[in-house]
Amino acid sequence: MKVTASYMHGGKLYVFSVFGQQAKALKALVNAKKKGITALEVAGWAYRLASYCHILRSTHGLNIRTDKEKHESGWHARYVLQTDVTIANTEHEKKAA
Repeated sequence: MKVTASYMHGGKLYVFSVFGQQAKALKALVNAKKKGITALEVAGWAYRLASYCHILRSTHGLNIRTDKEKHESGWHARYVLQTDVTIANTEHEKKAA
């Protein structure tokens, strides 16, 4: 999967593309809006959600907040996209026949 997205920063439009798991993570964060996502909520495909969020932050400058949520066994992280990202295009891989 390839996702092309954009956001405004300092009066300039920043356009970027992400691929694979980072693309899925970005789509999930954008779709979740202010609710955010946890690794458990995306466990079917996101085996390293913290890593995907780190890459989106460090490589593309996205502001992704990490909230600690307590539960009976300790705590888990909820990732909330703070940057107003617009997804312009999503391309899915074509499977070989």
